[in-house]
Amino acid sequence: MANILKYNPKGVTEETLINLYLQMLKPRLIEEKMLVLLRQGKISKWFSGIGQEAISVGVTAALKKEEYILPMHRNLGVFTTREIPLHRLFSQWQGKMNGFTKGRDRSFHFGTQEFNIIGMISHLGPQLGVADGIALANKLKKNNHVCAVFTGDGGTSEGDFHEALNVAAVWSLPVIFCVENNGYGLSTPTSEQYKCDHIADKGIGYGMESHVINGNNILEVYTEVSKIASDIRKNPRPVLLEFKTFRMRGHEEASGTKYVPEDLMDLWSKKDPLKNYEAFLLSKEILNEDLVTKYTNEIKNEINTNLKIAFEEDQIVPNLSTELNDVYKNYPQEIIDQIANVSDGSDNSITVAGHTDDVPIAFGALYRDNWDLAAARASSVVQAIEESGQVGPGRLEAKSYGETRPIADNTTAAGREENRRIEIELEY
Repeated sequence: MANILKYNPKGVTEETLINLYLQMLKPRLIEEKMLVLLRQGKISKWFSGIGQEAISVGVTAALKKEEYILPMHRNLGVFTTREIPLHRLFSQWQGKMNGFTKGRDRSFHFGTQEFNIIGMISHLGPQLGVADGIALANKLKKNNHVCAVFTGDGGTSEGDFHEALNVAAVWSLPVIFCVENNGYGLSTPTSEQYKCDHIADKGIGYGMESHVINGNNILEVYTEVSKIASDIRKNPRPVLLEFKTFRMRGHEEASGTKYVPEDLMDLWSKKDPLKNYEAFLLSKEILNEDLVTKYTNEIKNEINTNLKIAFEEDQIVPNLSTELNDVYKNYPQEIIDQIANVSDGSDNSITVAGHTDDVPIAFGALYRDNWDLAAARASSVVQAIEESGQVGPGRLEAKSYGETRPIADNTTAAGREENRRIEIELEY
């Protein structure tokens, strides 16, 4: 096909041009395979991002690997561009233990600290506030990192969107708000969602820089986000980006696309980000048909090899101990066991002392002062030991020292952390 999108490769190396193509090709081929598996009943649900790959790929490629991204359910390209092993992705989608959440969450409700990805929150609006928190941490650390968070056009009608943008603007947080405007929130067209011409116009109300970007043009996405991210690292501030694109599949596969006018589907099919970019690279002789076939076969083989690994993985057998240990930290029990072993056969007293740093308790907080807080810490430990039944009654005593016995420098965060402690003394 002849490309109808206009590409400007100025300043982009040939290696990057090819990498961007491969990074779009991989999620497209994975999705096509997943749609087959969905019909075969081998996966339970799928939210397609076909036709929107340029956004997730371009944004991820523009950011550094150590910078956090908060994707949504159509951003497979974020995960593949961060080079997550495919068999782990496939295990995740099949509810297998080798996924990222021990068989929980399935689809894209998961993240991985290893690859600096935070799992999506279904409403999409709430994760914008999480991005604010990450951006604030980056700003306080002065690490010159950018954080990128995704939402859809429907998510911009939620209160969380406005709250997150307002806070980010007031505090000059280094966060990029990426809105994928694919024309529909579920089945509601954007014309019924907002009155302004562009979602980017909403940034004006917060005094926030904003841009409208062609979300189907991989080079425009990559170069613009690269430029913006580089500037934010030097001059921390939030930026609102609206990516104009289109959803070629339904909200999810079960919903279909009957609510979309056929002529609109035809128009956007001609703007396919992968096919247009492929045609551009072919026209510039950066690619040829043999290379396209080679790359396609290599990725398909990678997909099939990793699917085999995931399929051969055992199904999860529910285990109560695993579930409880993932919810409740067993560290206190380990301490209790040690106390019981050390004091076995003794009737001597055990003193549990609570300590704090010297940071004053805020007015209206649960505890009146640091003395009260330290006492609560000590009492909770005493209660846990008593409830274990491993130490005889009447041997335990709780004490509070508040901030009066520091063991480290309270002027540093590390020192204050050391001072917030519990000490257990056994009398012999």
